[in-house]
Amino acid sequence: MRPHVELIQEADLCWHDAELPRGEGKVRQRNLSYDEENGAASTKLIFDSAWHRQAGYHHADTEWYILEGQVRIGDRVLKKGGYFRAPAGLHVPAVSVEAGTQVLVFREFSDWGFSVSRGHRAGFVARGLNTASNEPGELTILDTNRMEWMPNIYEGDQQRFLKLKLLYNDPAPPDDPQKGFVTMMCWAPPGWSDARMVHHPVFEEAYTIDGHLDYNFGRLDAGTYFFRPARVKHGHFISGEERGFTGIFRMDGTIINWITINEKVEATGTPLNYDPKTQGPVIAGIPVRSKSTGDWDHDGW
Repeated sequence: MRPHVELIQEADLCWHDAELPRGEGKVRQRNLSYDEENGAASTKLIFDSAWHRQAGYHHADTEWYILEGQVRIGDRVLKKGGYFRAPAGLHVPAVSVEAGTQVLVFREFSDWGFSVSRGHRAGFVARGLNTASNEPGELTILDTNRMEWMPNIYEGDQQRFLKLKLLYNDPAPPDDPQKGFVTMMCWAPPGWSDARMVHHPVFEEAYTIDGHLDYNFGRLDAGTYFFRPARVKHGHFISGEERGFTGIFRMDGTIINWITINEKVEATGTPLNYDPKTQGPVIAGIPVRSKSTGDWDHDGW
């Protein structure tokens, strides 16, 4: 499973050789979040040289979101704001990337494996199988700049000013309506706020593309990332006054907002072998946190 990461500024992370096998070129990778059990990960890649890989299939469900530069997949050219997703086992065309390109790469259910092939993985139908709902999946290619912002489809009056672009929605199986992966972009207008605490039955991760958003864990500014397991409460959101907030979000199921109001966090007890004035308060279950985010604000806990 992945650790709770909240908040990480990607500039604070170390560079590694990119996990892009069978490709030709020089690429660096920062690991935003990594599942050591099955190899699933969320990463930031920079292509230091031109890069090319032949057609074939990923061993994991794989998504690319282009932050800067240019990517060609088959006969489609994607620039800043381009997105594609390929389910595991689906034959995808050759991919070529210009030097200097920056990409977010997400993968689920498996590791970085890629097999060069002229056709689909043996035993897989023409549309791939390894999606969250086990429904056949197709290659998704989008230019998000050409997509219109849509009203927020998730409930709550306070959410009415948020706008979304739905990039991918894996349909949930009838016997478990909360399953089914969702990838979307979210925009909060300048000065938007929501004073409620929320939590969800699914994990939620996000990377800030532009602007910033303040909330109980700190500030989500450009390049900041979180991976939050299900049922972790978060909230009291305020977006930046100048540009608001724009980010890309992923969930492993239908996002339901379970809302808490009039919340109160209180921990009391009698200290035995320490001085509470010098030892200070302790937050149970502290998530992974970036050094540039600063110290915890204990007054809010």
